[in-house]
Parts: sequence; C-alpha cells; structure tokens
Amino acid sequence: MTLGRGSLNMTVTQSNSGHLEQNQGEYMQEGMTLQEGWYLLKTKSKQEAVAFDNLEAQGFDAYNPEIKVRKKGLLKEEALFPGYIFLYLDLHDLTRYHKIRSTRGVSEMVYFNRVTRQLHRDGRLSKAEMQNDAALLPRPVPNGEHVIETIKSIVALVNDEAEGKSGSSGLKKGDKVIVDHPLYKNLEMTFMYDVGCDRGAILIQHIKQQRCADGSMTNQIVSRQEVTVRKKDLQKVG
Repeated sequence: MTLGRGSLNMTVTQSNSGHLEQNQGEYMQEGMTLQEGWYLLKTKSKQEAVAFDNLEAQGFDAYNPEIKVRKKGLLKEEALFPGYIFLYLDLHDLTRYHKIRSTRGVSEMVYFNRVTRQLHRDGRLSKAEMQNDAALLPRPVPNGEHVIETIKSIVALVNDEAEGKSGSSGLKKGDKVIVDHPLYKNLEMTFMYDVGCDRGAILIQHIKQQRCADGSMTNQIVSRQEVTVRKKDLQKVG
C-alpha cells in the first residue's frame, strides 16, 4: 500500500494474503486510487444514527446532520437527509475502507458516476475507458468541504430557531441594523425580510442633508438600494 499525499489520493494494492480488498461488492485492483474527501453513504431505513454510531466506533469521521423540530409541543431530533449520512475518508482510512459496507446500518456508498459505471458494465466504452477501472470507484461529494460547512450552518440556524434562541434570526421587518462589514461601516440600515436560512435583505437609504431658506436642515433621500447579506453579520440597533 502506498500513500500519495501530494495528490491526496489513496492507492490500493493487494493485501498480504494475496486477495484484493472488496469495494462495495466489487474488487479493487492494483493501482486503483481513492480521493480524499467527504463521501455520501446511503443507510438502511431509519438507521442514520445506527450507521453513524457504528462508523464512529470504528474510528471513522462521520457526520449525521440532525435538526430539532417541535411536534405536539415536544422538541425532537430528526435526520436532515433521511436515509443518508456523510463520511470523510483520508489517507489513514485506506486499510479499513472495506469495512464500511459491512458496518451495521450502512446500505451502500453513493456513486456520482453511475452512468459511466453502467456503460462499463454494458461494454459500451472505448477500450482505454474499459481498462480504466479506477474511474469506477466512488468519488467524494463535489466541493465537499463547502457543502458540509453550509449544512452545518443551516443546522445551527434551524436548531437555534427551534429552541427559541435570540440572535440575527430573530430580526423582523423594520428593525434598524448595522452590518459587520467594512463596505457598510457606520451606516444604519433597515431589515426587510429573510432570504433563505442564513441571509437577509436590508434596505440602504443614502440621505443628503440640505439647508432650507430659513436656515434649518432637512434630510433628503437621494437613493434607495436593497441588498442581501449574511444574517450573522447583522446587529440590531436601538
């Protein structure tokens, strides 16, 4: 077994017993590689927590997004994606990769190249493509790190709201706010409405002071602009 840290790939070779490691019902051949990253696992029905606990018990880094919901006045946790959890595989997980499918609660690894795999099984690829067995291995979730961080942010916001915690999610239309961003420094704005779970629309009014004929000063709205910002960057004033 060789570990290629530069390319963040994991290379599979034959085990000491001469047998090839099994990959989701198939066999990994010598030289086939796995990419490091977040993978999506399909679990058995209503066994997201079971799969998560058993993967964690084996030392894997798993993530089971759960949100809090109120039902009949009681706060309960439910899977955000019923039937699916995430699993991070790095270079140190290679030797036990074959254990994933046999983990209690796990059904299978989700592939993001099913069309290629089907064409390969049907013998409809070119000779070179037919010999490239590495292309048939599962692939990580595209932009996995960003996807996981976004999911965690959504889970936190939903759970805070379910628990009735105050914060930017408690803003309502008409609240005066300031934005924690250099572009809007020292400007006072008005919160308008929510845009999804983590963003909100604010109204910015550019005001110009003018002197009247009697010497008094008046404020005149020069322009109005509505923009969306992250709600965690908003702070209520007044």
